[in-house]
Amino acid sequence: MSPPLISRSPDLARLKEDGYEVEIRANHLVLCNVPYVNAKREVKPGLLVSTLNLAGQVTAKPDTHVALFAGEHPCDRHGRPLTKIVNGSSRQSLGDGLVVDHSFSSKPASGYQDYHHKMTTYADILSSHAAAIDPTATAKTFRVIEADDPDSVFEYLDTASSRAGIYALSQKLALPRVAIIGLGGTGSYVLDLVAKTPVHEIHLFDGDHYLQHNAFRSPGAATLAELKATPKKVHYFRDRYAPMRRNIVAHDFHIDAANADCLNGMTFVFLCVDRGDAKRPIIEKLEALGVPFVDVGMGIDLVNDKLQGIVRTTTSTDRMRVHVRDKKRIGLSAAAAENLYAKNIQIADLNALNAALAVIKWKKLFGFYLDLDDEHHCTYTLDGNMLLNEDKS
Repeated sequence: MSPPLISRSPDLARLKEDGYEVEIRANHLVLCNVPYVNAKREVKPGLLVSTLNLAGQVTAKPDTHVALFAGEHPCDRHGRPLTKIVNGSSRQSLGDGLVVDHSFSSKPASGYQDYHHKMTTYADILSSHAAAIDPTATAKTFRVIEADDPDSVFEYLDTASSRAGIYALSQKLALPRVAIIGLGGTGSYVLDLVAKTPVHEIHLFDGDHYLQHNAFRSPGAATLAELKATPKKVHYFRDRYAPMRRNIVAHDFHIDAANADCLNGMTFVFLCVDRGDAKRPIIEKLEALGVPFVDVGMGIDLVNDKLQGIVRTTTSTDRMRVHVRDKKRIGLSAAAAENLYAKNIQIADLNALNAALAVIKWKKLFGFYLDLDDEHHCTYTLDGNMLLNEDKS
């Protein structure tokens, strides 16, 4: 949350105390109304922008000397372009309405000590030329703007996206409601990956308890005290991710035909249960609602003292659903529960791979990743290390 970040970080607080208009927007540090000179020798206000390097809830030393700028090409007091600091010009959306036009590069011999040092250095370069034309021009307006983002799903800023310049892209995943049905090995890894995206609400469905064997095929490390408490899986995982993000909703029951209406309003569903007969009413409900989903599964067998098998992800969208039944991509009978998956040979790394393939497909469906094949069925064969795409829409 930006107000605590500014107040807790001495360098940002000092910018504010000095009178700069400080804002945290799209997970970037922004100084507003920094005066500069354009090619017509007019004094204009611009935005000086920097990515943020954080350590917990406070700033760390800047990890790049590069800054960004929103405005016309800045010039000196004579209207000549400041080519010594402008190292690139291209319009780029950073998200949340923040758009920049230029990048600056001016690196002190010992680097920037903190964000006060960095931002004031660039602001002084720009405003010194503006002040030569208009002596009242200053970036120190003492008008402080602090972004207030009570709707953020995260307890702290997602600087991984902003540092990579993909914050705006990641907002494609800010879906209203995503459900994960089944918090076993694969489902728990799905949660681990989805929890780091800006999905507004993540709904967890599972009626089982979190037991000792679950600790060896799910992310993180449960304490002995946690295992002795035998919490419901949905409560354990909700609490496990609470320090990082909000809006994880726990439903401590299994879904069947009688209560499948609980899926109304879901934007996307990850189906991570093993029993085919348990999947049937869920899939029928999702198809009736027109909700896209990915079903996961794996068949692992012990042969000659080695494990072999296949990891599967099957996608169902309005563009393609018939393959689920016509090609029997997903077992929907009680007999399907007798497959190798149900024998419970699951390994954490294969669970993680299964989850990663499912989440990658979800991200493709919503435009985060490029998808050239638009496959709706994908298998990974362990012994040949082969990835196969089928059922392309």
